Amino acid sequence: MIKHADPAIRSALDGIALPDLLSVESLFAVVQDLYPRPLELLRGDPPVEGLRANGLWLTRPGEDCDAMWIAPELTGAAAVHSLAHELGHFRLGHTPIVLPAKRKPAVEEFQYLSPAFTGGCLLGRTRSQDGPHDPEHVQAEDQAERFAFALRRKAAAQARENRHRDDVLLDRLYKSL
Repeated sequence: MIKHADPAIRSALDGIALPDLLSVESLFAVVQDLYPRPLELLRGDPPVEGLRANGLWLTRPGEDCDAMWIAPELTGAAAVHSLAHELGHFRLGHTPIVLPAKRKPAVEEFQYLSPAFTGGCLLGRTRSQDGPHDPEHVQAEDQAERFAFALRRKAAAQARENRHRDDVLLDRLYKSL
């Protein structure tokens, strides 16, 4: 049990069965089981042009599935943490970024407007330098970040507890000490 997490984070963590070996793939499998729609993991170019972020939770109303995007340059613990952060947004009831359907390139008259503007997406994440910085978004980002740290602590504690489970004698000795 996580002792110092706020009640919303504790509640969001309840019922999540984490694998002993936490990786992007194993955590994403857990996310897919929890998510109500089909979900895709994206690791390529950012889905929102010009937005600098480590991860995004995206809903695509015009398509059959939603997505979580993790920056391709993130690996190991950093990638797992970013995915856990996006899972936190979902479990805490935050709103995903709506990714509009791809539009045709802007016509000549819009040559001085950014593609993000003409594409209908003006939202970003608070942690990105381009995103909104209003208190509500900052609070949601901070809460998702605390969720990610709590999830990783829970996974580490579980892995420590289960590290000798294949050897009955060693497991019993470990747990008795």
